[in-house]
Amino acid sequence: MMDLPNVVDAETLLAVDVGSVHTRASLFDVVDNQYRLVATGRSLSTATTPLLDISEGVRMAMDQIQTITGRRLLDDQDGLVMPSTSQGAGVDVFVVTSSAGPRLRAVLVGLTPGVSLESGRRLATSSYLDVVEEIGLADRRRADERIDLILAARPDLILIVGGTDGGADESVLRLVEGVASAAGLRPGGQSPRVLFAGNRQLGAAIVERFADQSSVSLSPNVRPSLENEDLTSARNRMAEVIADLRSSRISGFDLMRQWSGGYVMLTADAFGRVIRHLSQAYEARKGVLGVDLGASQTTIAAAFGGDLRLTVRTDLGLGAPLPALLRSASIDTITRWLPIDTADDLVRDYIFNKSLQPQTIPMEKDELHLEFALARQLLQTALGLARAAWPKDKNGRGSQLLPAMEPILAGGGVLSRAPRPGYAALALLDSLQPTGITTLVLDPYGLTPALGAAAAVLPMVTVQVLESGSFVSLGTVVSPLGGGRAGRPVARVKLEREGQAPLEGEVRLG
Repeated sequence: MMDLPNVVDAETLLAVDVGSVHTRASLFDVVDNQYRLVATGRSLSTATTPLLDISEGVRMAMDQIQTITGRRLLDDQDGLVMPSTSQGAGVDVFVVTSSAGPRLRAVLVGLTPGVSLESGRRLATSSYLDVVEEIGLADRRRADERIDLILAARPDLILIVGGTDGGADESVLRLVEGVASAAGLRPGGQSPRVLFAGNRQLGAAIVERFADQSSVSLSPNVRPSLENEDLTSARNRMAEVIADLRSSRISGFDLMRQWSGGYVMLTADAFGRVIRHLSQAYEARKGVLGVDLGASQTTIAAAFGGDLRLTVRTDLGLGAPLPALLRSASIDTITRWLPIDTADDLVRDYIFNKSLQPQTIPMEKDELHLEFALARQLLQTALGLARAAWPKDKNGRGSQLLPAMEPILAGGGVLSRAPRPGYAALALLDSLQPTGITTLVLDPYGLTPALGAAAAVLPMVTVQVLESGSFVSLGTVVSPLGGGRAGRPVARVKLEREGQAPLEGEVRLG
């Protein structure tokens, strides 16, 4: 991880999150013996053309913080001043998270569909991978057809799982033979990376099979036994591989590693770390839900007593992937969220324009309604897909009902820049349909990934900032569940308002 001396005594933390559209920098300092958010800066991301260098966007975001606070963060050579000086310049700790970079194509190779392949699928969908093909032991295609399939898929990464520790070996190696042959047929310099997360006794044999074709990374087994699944260690190793692949195409990652002590954390992993922490801090009988709607992906993190289920949908986002939403949702499904009648052609045009210019914001009220309609549908679709990986006893009192969650933490540009908090609250209520009693919490400054990354070196930052006023409570939601005759009174409500007369009413079933 990070090799930082005396982190316990560190007072100043700078956290940077590099996204596909925006780069955010957040400065934390000790105020009255508590870590607090001091200032934030935001710039357009420079991870894409023409610069393809994330460091430029990072420096622009840091420049904003320097202007706001008067604190010097960069030296004359545009390098980070660290550690902080007695004159009040620089920072003690720097952490960075990133979701920026191209979508990475992956081929999943495993044994049994309901065991290793299922675990491999969950591992892949917990990060920024687009699984384009799967190959399993039950695959009836000939060896040459499998080779052609891999060549046509043009994968950046081949993820291989299968075999419990000390279990199947010959069947795994048979599958790997064809994969290695395909990797060797790719043109020079285009061989895919390989991540092996299967039977740990086969690690050396897997490296030998790909020795002349691809770089191989070994990870602890995602399925050490038939009954046990362990994705955490494999997810950490996969994050390193993804970071390496992206840094080979985009400049600036090496500099960020240098500043941070050698580690760039994936945004989704940092977001999930905070959700897992909250699930351990809050009441055990409820889960904690986190949703992050970005331009290039939608992240759903659910944790139950420390058991994190993380899903990243790279095909669902309010940017380049937006047209893909039309594959799973019709125009009518989107327009049902609109308070006004809107022609289908206008909706379709908005979707494609938004995919080309994700940094644009709605200028008219009709556009605002449409953007939030798309946000509702994206969140609802992503949540439905993510729930397939949740524990079976945590899927609510029916296939469509969300289990009890406390709290629900939401982030993403469309929600944080809403003209009023009510827009964000209504979008979350419609798309997530919470049940029971829960609190909706908004992350308006995009701090959650920063706190997740900082937890490794300054755990108290995460705890103290979460309890500060940097997060916005959208309100407590009461959603009773029950049966009976429609229209029958089920609850009496009295809302006491400060300085005003109380409101009283009756809730009827349905």
